[in-house]
Amino acid sequence: MKFIFSYLAAVNFADGAVTYWGLQFSMIEESNPIMSGLYDINPLLFLGYKLFLSCILYGLVLKKKLPTNRFIKALSITASVVYTIVIGLHGVWLFPLII
Repeated sequence: MKFIFSYLAAVNFADGAVTYWGLQFSMIEESNPIMSGLYDINPLLFLGYKLFLSCILYGLVLKKKLPTNRFIKALSITASVVYTIVIGLHGVWLFPLII
């Protein structure tokens, strides 16, 4: 669980940073209505919320307060897979800009 939570914290923040950048330059649209609403209120609120969530996950890892529930483990693995796909989708629009 330590690796999964650390991975989720990292990809959550990476997703937030890349999404923030893409939204700032009108290269992408946020498809999550909650995050879109936060971005509409204030772009830094959007980024701050992603940072806050990542810090909570890292805090659980550092405090060694990781849940051992099978449901939480399955949910964490599912979230990791989904975030990996999302990061891949970011690569689709980001990669042509790098080259």
